This record gives sequence, structure tokens and C-alpha cells, in this order.
Amino acid sequence: MSGCDWQRNHLLSLAGIYQPKQDGSPGRLPLALMQYLEDYPEIRFIVLRLDNDFTGQKAASMLQSILAGAYQVQAIFPPRGKDYNDFLCIQKGILPQKQRDRIEL
Repeated sequence: MSGCDWQRNHLLSLAGIYQPKQDGSPGRLPLALMQYLEDYPEIRFIVLRLDNDFTGQKAASMLQSILAGAYQVQAIFPPRGKDYNDFLCIQKGILPQKQRDRIEL
């Protein structure tokens, strides 16, 4: 939508699989991210685009601490909505699926 060439960048969905350890320590990187970084050693800059809620912000903080030193890491959260799907729906004037489901009930 913004005219960027999205095919020029590496894109990976973590699909909500990161969970810090119960003791508050960062834990390990998600396996998909570990493998992707191993497969593409040219990557030096990582942008985390996670959910804009407590869990997403905590995961971003933990991932930044794990990756610091080896990578430049930035977390960018959607300016509106819980996640980027909500934000896209807002931009396009579409009700997010969860709101459409409630209306249909």
C-alpha cells in the first residue's frame, strides 16, 4: 500500500510462538528465527513487528536483548489496533474479522 518493494526484504512470521521463561530471563530465540538467521547470514538489521499488547511488547524487549550485539534490532508496533491486521483493516475501513464475527451472531 505504501509503495515499498516488500519482495526486497526478508520477511518471517513468528506466528506468536515466542515465550520468555517464567523467571523473567529471555529464554531462547524461536526456532524459526534461529534457522532463518542461520540460512541468511547477510542479515544485520531486524525489525520486530509484534502485537501492540503486553505480551508483544515483552516479547520484543526479550528478543532485542537476546539479539543485541549480533544484530541491530528495532521494535515497531502498529500505531492503532492490537496487531498489524487490525491496523490494515482500520486503514482500509474494514471491520476486523473478530468484530465481523460478533455482528453475524
